[in-house]
Amino acid sequence: MSDSSLNRLTNEKSAYLKHHDTNPVDWWAYGPEPIQLAKDQNKPIFMSIGYSSCHWCGVMNAESFNDEETAQYLNENFICIKVDKEEHPDLDNYYQVAAQLFSHSGGWPLSTFLLPDLTPYFAATYFPKVSDGKTTSFKEILIEMNRVFNEDRTLANENADKVKLAIAEGLAPKDKVDYQGHFPAPMAVMKAIEQFQDKENGGFGDAPKFPNFAFYNWAVEQMLEGMIEKTEGEFIIKSIERMLMGGMIDHAKGGVHRYSIDQTWTVPHFEKMLYDQAGLLRLLSKLSLIYPAPLVFDTMINTLHYVETEMLSEEGFFHAGQSADSEGAEGLYYTYTTQEFEDALNEADGEDELLSKNMEKLKEWFMVKPEGSFDGPLNIIRLNPEHKDEIYSQDGWELVRKTLAALAEDRKDRVPPKTDPKGVASWNFMMATALIDIMQYCKIDVIRHKANDIFNTILTSTYDTFIVAKNKERVKIKHSTTRELNSPYLEDYTTFAELQLRTYEITGNAVFKDNFSKALNYLHTEFIDGATILTRAKSTTDRESHVNQAISSFDNSFRSPASMLLDLTRRATALFQDPELKDPVAQANEAFIHEALKNPINSGEALRSLTYPDEVYRVVKVPRSWPSNPKFVGHMPYFLSRFVLDYHDEGETWQICNLTECEMQGEGVDNFLETLTPTQD
Repeated sequence: MSDSSLNRLTNEKSAYLKHHDTNPVDWWAYGPEPIQLAKDQNKPIFMSIGYSSCHWCGVMNAESFNDEETAQYLNENFICIKVDKEEHPDLDNYYQVAAQLFSHSGGWPLSTFLLPDLTPYFAATYFPKVSDGKTTSFKEILIEMNRVFNEDRTLANENADKVKLAIAEGLAPKDKVDYQGHFPAPMAVMKAIEQFQDKENGGFGDAPKFPNFAFYNWAVEQMLEGMIEKTEGEFIIKSIERMLMGGMIDHAKGGVHRYSIDQTWTVPHFEKMLYDQAGLLRLLSKLSLIYPAPLVFDTMINTLHYVETEMLSEEGFFHAGQSADSEGAEGLYYTYTTQEFEDALNEADGEDELLSKNMEKLKEWFMVKPEGSFDGPLNIIRLNPEHKDEIYSQDGWELVRKTLAALAEDRKDRVPPKTDPKGVASWNFMMATALIDIMQYCKIDVIRHKANDIFNTILTSTYDTFIVAKNKERVKIKHSTTRELNSPYLEDYTTFAELQLRTYEITGNAVFKDNFSKALNYLHTEFIDGATILTRAKSTTDRESHVNQAISSFDNSFRSPASMLLDLTRRATALFQDPELKDPVAQANEAFIHEALKNPINSGEALRSLTYPDEVYRVVKVPRSWPSNPKFVGHMPYFLSRFVLDYHDEGETWQICNLTECEMQGEGVDNFLETLTPTQD
């Protein structure tokens, strides 16, 4: 038997690493010691990357890493390193690209086989313990990777060299896209992807379907600008609404799951991640301006309630995510047999017996059937689009709310999924920014006030948790609450800079404007290398054994931080009225145009960053007291991202300026509103 005392994960803080601290595998946490050991012993490295909320990570743990025979083979032939991707996003990004090159797949658990210098000679995702005839078993792949390393080292080195070069060059094709003007118009983009529309179910392409929050956010913004025609706009609304009605949304308690494994938005991958909650809230805040359906508002307030009650730590930062599993089964907490659904409603029914009297209708509305929609007789709670008009009626929606309240009450007696208590800096900054979007764009007071209350609760504690040092030039950000030291990551500093700018816009506090300026300067200095935007700060490149990888325009789990940097830079040129601020990103801007146009659905943040020409950006300069003036606050939803709010202490004057001159000015909030409000003929 393997000696589990050799497992070195016991003292780690990461919940994911601690899931493996009793494995018979001789795990190391990532660091210089196991890398040097691999070199000294001339052994290949098996690096397993995952996260605690990952369902298939748990499956592989139970099947293979707890298996004595498998562990013995690993321990004898490999140096085994276990990595929490949420602690080391740069490692995960790098080896995800390798997996795409080797096996044309990505995701978690990520299984990588490395030379002692950390160069991958093979990478893929989940391997079953026993082959199903289609997928190689984990033991078989271990034997082959060990053979290649020891008996065919030339092949291993060739594979490693090719992949290392390919990763350095990036996966996006280098050919350029022909287009007119500074960037194709929104309708040109929509027409280019029209062939991928799922006309029946909404969304784009086949299964699996991801929420693509950044893309839909761009589309909704362009609809608000009047730049997308009716037919395309209706498809965007349908796509978002079908997603909101489907199984990706936790209708009973709020929040969104990671993605849908099918084409009809029925069965989700049940994990809940903080960055997805932020993406959903940002999208709904603006969607509510053009599509004020009850589903939109209730999903927004329910998700706010969810992140406040289940994702907010006692220390005042947000947890990373929640698992898909409870009681050892995926989705069990969220799903119902027909009998369980009926019992839950009958138990919660009032004297009017409204739920029991409408039971058959409600089962039709919520698509609850004896044969189930997931794992045998279990039903995923979702809304039936065929009954949308009836559901959206005043009486219908009240019945929906009572039903969901009954299910939420019933779930109090169920064993909930585990929460990963880790805090991740970038994800917390994203959530704080999403709260600001609701405060600015949502017109329903109770929802805005809830977002404001949560924002006030977390703002100071978020800084205390993740800002570990500050000087005249910049702040130092701790990426994760489970690690004290890390290299400066692009995702942390772009999301921090965005939060500073958005906090300034919503409060008028000049400290945040200064923070934004310093953060942007640091980003321009440390993360840009010609046309490349890097994962880690350039000054720390030599601290790590792996390559400082370029970040593309593609939105992976969340918005591309490189695309965010382009957007922040363009907004900064308006805020500070300094066109030269764009110079550091000029080459990257050109490269990202062509990347984004080759895959616009997965480059939503790049579309947001690149769509507007320079001449339409405006800075709106108003008195610093106006963020507390209800008249001005009521007009703030009209200022989309091409408008940047700035504040002064020079009386009641206001100005609206482009990059070279101020076009409009006046005095007093009433004059401001009269000037900007279209006259009625």
